[in-house]
Amino acid sequence: MKKITMFVSILCLATLLFGAGISEGQFTDQSNPEYLEHYFQIILPNDSVEIASFEKALNQLSEAVIEIKEQNDIFKALVATADLTELALTYSTEKASSRLAFHGIKSEIPQDTKPYLACALDASLLPPSVAEEILGTSPLASSTASNLLMSIANANGVSRNYIGSVQDRDILMRISNAFDSYTLFSDNNLDAIGAEAVQRKASTGYNLKKDVDDAQFLPSRTIQYGHSDETHLKQLVVLLASEGMNAKLQIEPKVSIYEYLLDWGPVPEPSPYYMVLENSKDFYLAYAVEYDAKFEFEKEEDLLRFDQIINTYAKKNDGNQAKDSNVALLKGSWWQPLYSTTFNADTEAYQEILDCILMEEGYSIHPFSLLENKINLITTLENLSGLEVQEKTLYVNNAFYRYLTGSDYQ
Repeated sequence: MKKITMFVSILCLATLLFGAGISEGQFTDQSNPEYLEHYFQIILPNDSVEIASFEKALNQLSEAVIEIKEQNDIFKALVATADLTELALTYSTEKASSRLAFHGIKSEIPQDTKPYLACALDASLLPPSVAEEILGTSPLASSTASNLLMSIANANGVSRNYIGSVQDRDILMRISNAFDSYTLFSDNNLDAIGAEAVQRKASTGYNLKKDVDDAQFLPSRTIQYGHSDETHLKQLVVLLASEGMNAKLQIEPKVSIYEYLLDWGPVPEPSPYYMVLENSKDFYLAYAVEYDAKFEFEKEEDLLRFDQIINTYAKKNDGNQAKDSNVALLKGSWWQPLYSTTFNADTEAYQEILDCILMEEGYSIHPFSLLENKINLITTLENLSGLEVQEKTLYVNNAFYRYLTGSDYQ
């Protein structure tokens, strides 16, 4: 009996190590049609998709030029657009049949299709259930087509850029690993322009970011949360999970630059994460490593709840900071937290401002402006840089809006 149990355990372990491919749940995402339209201008019909239309859309996502004559050609096309053709050609007849059996494929398959289907399944480009669907006689469903296209976009690294999801069991480790690489960085030209804008009082400060870190999330589902503390983010992520919320997470490191007043104390010794430099006589700038955590929520109601979650657990105020207060907050909570959307999710919770972006050679600076001050800031930036300012509307939480206006400290 012990031998049988051990044998079964070894089989289960081997399956886990070798991998059973992508699951139906991992493959299917109701936001895929919206994502394809937003980022790739691909719009599919609501019911079924003709082979020619699918071929055209697939070619938009890859440098490969593929041709699909019949439905079974989809597997070869997927392998080609994921740049795996040479790998597929290494599959012998025996290996292809073995891998198809491993994945549970029972349909009749043309011999020349087998290596491409086996390779596509091993690469997790689609689940076995979808492979069986394509092998059947029914037309290609619109939902299946959009899921296949997103699978290729993911494989080619042209879709979302993120470290994991809030409810992933190893998300804390992934956050730790990400923070290991964060340090001060600079784009000398943009930094100089931003610094001069601060000195001219056109802006109180700005953020410097790298394009390579952009999450590429769906704007309609995304909140951007700015902070500086790693532990705070870890606690926030677990808090969201404990509230039954789930969201994809990307951490976009940034350098926050703002005027340093000598009233705050002597200039500290520089570190890889913080330094103060004298930009001109008696004018100092602080450079601090911070981050924007991007959350793309699965459910709209969770995005709407985010404001209440932060105000309850991650925002200081006179009441919860009083000596007799028993209110518990996340470590590193701010008086005026900063989070924003690119659409007005809740007119009671968010206020409109402008992000005046300058972009150059993979870097960008982001000075925020109240609407009434935007002309001065935009004119100053464009005169200093010779670049065109990209105006991006943001909707920020009430506490940060009060900070920008100077109307209240909390």
